[in-house]
Amino acid sequence: MARVISLLGKGGTGRSTLTLAMAQAEARRGKKVLVISLEPLSAIGHYLDVNLSAEPQEVATDLWAVHFSTTSRLEGYWSKLRVAEEEFARISLFREVYGQEMGILPGFDQFLLLFALRDWDLNGNYDYLFFDGGSGLEHLRMFAVPEQGSWYVRRFGEAFSKSPIGQILSPFLEPIARSILTVNFSGDNVKQTTGKLTDILGEGKAVMESPDRLLLYLVTTGDPLAVATARRLWGASQLMGLSVGGILVRGTEDLGEQFSSLPIRRVPEGTAAVLSEKVEDLAGASPILPRTFVTDEQARTVSIHLPGFTKKQVELSQYGPELTIRAADQRRNFVLPYGLNGLRATGAKFANDYLTITLG
Repeated sequence: MARVISLLGKGGTGRSTLTLAMAQAEARRGKKVLVISLEPLSAIGHYLDVNLSAEPQEVATDLWAVHFSTTSRLEGYWSKLRVAEEEFARISLFREVYGQEMGILPGFDQFLLLFALRDWDLNGNYDYLFFDGGSGLEHLRMFAVPEQGSWYVRRFGEAFSKSPIGQILSPFLEPIARSILTVNFSGDNVKQTTGKLTDILGEGKAVMESPDRLLLYLVTTGDPLAVATARRLWGASQLMGLSVGGILVRGTEDLGEQFSSLPIRRVPEGTAAVLSEKVEDLAGASPILPRTFVTDEQARTVSIHLPGFTKKQVELSQYGPELTIRAADQRRNFVLPYGLNGLRATGAKFANDYLTITLG
């Protein structure tokens, strides 16, 4: 099983250079490392002077790089889908549609990237998977797909399986599951398929919420906008249950007050080859992380760590035992522990980067 590393921060803070530096440091230690470039014009490819392709290629000893292409990935899945349809579907739906004809729906690229990540992890070839490119929020939304998806399946899966549309689409769920989720089923029961999807999303959620499997680092300069961006990405990561291992500061500014509970590493300017010695212990670190979700059953309170946000930017709602917290355009559902079941939110306050909700 590979550990996923992703650096988050404002554009221009040196994330690509640091990503490559950390990857090279791990490869030098004999770890198998894959760097996944998401940019149309890959900074990783530029730094390595290599034209990256949609398949991993070895660019140095124990170091591979790949340019993630949503189009190539979709075409590959679609080819599998058409083959699986012939085996499982009673009605031909996909035979006359070719992957080369298809565009990518907005948001679907994050779904494809997540399952590409799952494929690279399951093949067992790598110890580390590094992401580079794209905005930090795009990464966070991708990492949050299992948690968000499990909520949708939980809420709508049972109703869908019993509905007429669910029964009509039942023959097509099997080939889709076979081609994209890379799992096998017997029969064409829609409930069985959605049940297996629930299991996969649950596994993915456990992976994304484990710092041993996914570790994020913030990157910033002393620029106030870069600092604010890093804090907002930190808060969004905490809301989604993702682990931030520390912050890399490019410059000499003292940012201890803004990131008081995170390990801070100062990193000078320089090439990836030079910086690899400055960051060689970060990818394998086991930092002590602030608790995201803290419950006090005796005091009847629930606290959520949300740095980078203010109380006015946070919305709270409740449905049964689930609290839904929305901070800017991020949303997370928290299930109350057994000892607080049946209680309703009666108030909330924001202090020291924690939103504390009182129940009664």
